Amino acid sequence: MFRHCMPGEEDEANVSVLEAKYPGAMPYFFSQDPDYTTVKERVAKLCATGEEAKDIATIDIAISALQIAEYLTPMMQKELKA
Repeated sequence: MFRHCMPGEEDEANVSVLEAKYPGAMPYFFSQDPDYTTVKERVAKLCATGEEAKDIATIDIAISALQIAEYLTPMMQKELKA
């Protein structure tokens, strides 16, 4: 079985630095900061150069994900009631 805990040990030092720098910000921003930085860099590069933003979901992918969620929601609700 796989288990994951956020922030991981490697992220804890970065979280402490960011908490001090941005008091009052939502805590999940701190543990996900490296990921947000990667996303921002890839999207900015796409805007500046037109180069594909590797591993970044497009609007079409987002729409498909929402359609799947809408399809599955009633099924999951039914299973949860059982």
